[in-house]
Amino acid sequence: MGSNHPYQTLDIDERVKRVIAQTPLIDGAVGGQFWSVCVPCLRSAEDFTTPEYSDMARDAIEQIDLTLRLVESYPETFQLVGEPHEVKPIYASGKIACSIGIEGLHMAGNSIGIIRAFYRLGVRYCTLTHVCNNAFADSSTSKVGPVHGGLSQLGRAAVVEMNRIGMIIDISHVSEDCAKQVLNLTRAPVMFSHSNVKGVFDCARNVPDDVLDMVPTNGGIVMVTFVPEHVAKRRKEAKMDMVIDHLFYVANRIGWDHVGLGSDFDGIASVIPGLEDVKCYPHLLQAILDRGATEEQLAKVIGENILRVWGGVVETRDQMKKEGVLPVEDVFKDRKWWRYDGYYQMEDPDPEDKLGLDWYGVPPPDEGLYLSD
Repeated sequence: MGSNHPYQTLDIDERVKRVIAQTPLIDGAVGGQFWSVCVPCLRSAEDFTTPEYSDMARDAIEQIDLTLRLVESYPETFQLVGEPHEVKPIYASGKIACSIGIEGLHMAGNSIGIIRAFYRLGVRYCTLTHVCNNAFADSSTSKVGPVHGGLSQLGRAAVVEMNRIGMIIDISHVSEDCAKQVLNLTRAPVMFSHSNVKGVFDCARNVPDDVLDMVPTNGGIVMVTFVPEHVAKRRKEAKMDMVIDHLFYVANRIGWDHVGLGSDFDGIASVIPGLEDVKCYPHLLQAILDRGATEEQLAKVIGENILRVWGGVVETRDQMKKEGVLPVEDVFKDRKWWRYDGYYQMEDPDPEDKLGLDWYGVPPPDEGLYLSD
């Protein structure tokens, strides 16, 4: 690894203890979590063919690699899971069940094939967008507004393929039109991994009632988030009770089967008092009970609902396999293909290797074969 590589100075022992914070996870009684891979994107982008998108895919793969190495470094604490039925036995064994998510398909390099590769690397959910539009879908917070009217043609194909392979579709961050289109198209339950609702606080990232009302039919889940800007106009005014307001709004409107917790730790610039990190979960759960939730309802919020959603995604995958649904082969319409140049595509002028070049194919011109006298 080069000396200028950002991971060069990573000391897994110290960094895991300090940043990943095993003790707060244990103090917070965390039994399972998604490690969210996030690479910055271009909020004003309208051209998705630029080299940055290949760089984003590379950076995402490096983050996945780092995540896997971190989990492997602490086998007594963490265990990677690929199926929802694995979570409870791992929790019962005293470990934290972990999976991986990709927060935005700008990291997929405009390729459905890369989404499939992410799955093979352990990724089990993909957020369709982050704070920018991409080749697949529109974001709710792009600086240039929607460019696809929701899902692009490639995005529609990606939804089908994510259903086929068993990838959870996350529609936090997407535009309202995109969310509606996904909910109408997908065969599997979806999740809003970290979203609040406009019925309580109106901001671009929160879910409107007409989208919220589509979730029960789909069987999905809205996981309320602790981002201060999503509950109050000013960060300093954000309170834990405001987060609970969003949770009860979702539960009362569409049912306790469709709500969960999506903290967005540690991807937020500021925190709400009482919700500083994962060790605050017991205090939050007690506050939810104090507000009037039952133990059964709380159990759904803290894990049963997301496991049900994940299970529904797996059931859809298995059903599509029985139906013989083939992989999606759609490609980005503006894709730039990299091929051998014309010299390599010419007929081999020396198939018997009489020139003694000792390799098959046509050498490039600077090796002399095509140079004029």
